[in-house]
Amino acid sequence: MEKLMLLLMLFSLSSYGQNEQIGIVSRVIDGDTIDVVIDGEAHRVRYIGVNTPERNEDCFSEASEANNLIVMGKTVRLVKDKSETDRYGRLLRYVYADDTFVNEELVRQGYAEAVLYKPDSEYYEQFAEIEKRSASIELGCHATGIFKDESLIR
Repeated sequence: MEKLMLLLMLFSLSSYGQNEQIGIVSRVIDGDTIDVVIDGEAHRVRYIGVNTPERNEDCFSEASEANNLIVMGKTVRLVKDKSETDRYGRLLRYVYADDTFVNEELVRQGYAEAVLYKPDSEYYEQFAEIEKRSASIELGCHATGIFKDESLIR
């Protein structure tokens, strides 16, 4: 009953601003992708400006678990940059859980690398600066060398 009441409240909050939505994280797919229920509908959401290891790569489980700890089951605010979706139909968003800017926090902890996915670039420079610090002390996935492909634009 409590979850139903929360969902009903979210129906009225889901259109938070012109470029913002509110939803509840129902599933963590990996380190940079989640499923979010918005207005009673499930949507797959890909974090803008970051990349985490894929299923067959070193540090996949660690990055996925870091993401899970930050967002699973939480009400999140989703903020659009320029693009609505990627080629796979996933919503492209900056994600906020409580007071945590999730995209940024994953970079800060070393579980994500900063990557420029044009035209969505609002926080790229900020993420890149944070990544330099995380990489310099080999935080999170940086210790594995997974992010040393020198490709920062996708």
